[in-house]
Amino acid sequence: MPHLKLQKLLYYVEAWHLAIFQQSLIVDKFKAWMHGPVSTKVWHEFKDSKSTLMKDISIPAKEARRITAKLTKELKPDQLSLIDDVLSEYGPLTAYQLEGLTHSETPWVEARNGIAPAQASTATISKETMRKFYRGRLYGSHAAKQVS
Repeated sequence: MPHLKLQKLLYYVEAWHLAIFQQSLIVDKFKAWMHGPVSTKVWHEFKDSKSTLMKDISIPAKEARRITAKLTKELKPDQLSLIDDVLSEYGPLTAYQLEGLTHSETPWVEARNGIAPAQASTATISKETMRKFYRGRLYGSHAAKQVS
């Protein structure tokens, strides 16, 4: 899958984990890059001298099995279920559809406030804003305020 799509899927896993479990799953912060949220740790892990956000990332099968085993061991069943749900919901979308979706949502928009659309940025997307925004989408804005 393209790096751009991986970044957005990770972002939505984190966003919905924050909304439902009210705690972070991904240690890294997401930056409000011009093409949407990006985990710089993941970016650096998979980049090479020819990297672009649309370059496909491939993980060797052995490494993929190791990662899956580690996640299965370390995460609770409801967390794994959430990841499956996010991938089912957002996975069919293209990288550009996911980019457009993140660009229309408060956490990315707020982080980019005052930054031109095509301008590079190192602004961090607030995890608290993510939590509140997606919790509001889950429970409605009134209910989200009561359970914040």
